[in-house]
Amino acid sequence: MVITWSGFFTPYNERKVRDNVPYEAGVYLLWVKLKEGKNWRCFYVGQAKDLEARLLEHLSEDEENECLSNKVNRKVCGFEYAEVGDQDNRDGIERYLYDQYKTECNEREPETDPIPVNLPD
Repeated sequence: MVITWSGFFTPYNERKVRDNVPYEAGVYLLWVKLKEGKNWRCFYVGQAKDLEARLLEHLSEDEENECLSNKVNRKVCGFEYAEVGDQDNRDGIERYLYDQYKTECNEREPETDPIPVNLPD
């Protein structure tokens, strides 16, 4: 399956999310900038029925995922997303992305078969 990725947005903050993310369903990736230069590492893969609301939730003080909260609040982070309307497709794509990036902050492995997609540039 081919999906259309958004641009890469950094810094990951409320203004960037409100200005660039739709109220649509989709999948998203959160990235952290590594100390050694210009490289980035994906630390979280997610999906949502409302991308904007979910990305804003991760920025709130109520974020329960300590690993994610620590990265977002203490590091230079970025994000990108792709709109995916169908729930079954979102589930499978999330699993595929999880398998590809081996993220450190996802607390559980998605429990579905992966649906391969193109990865962002």
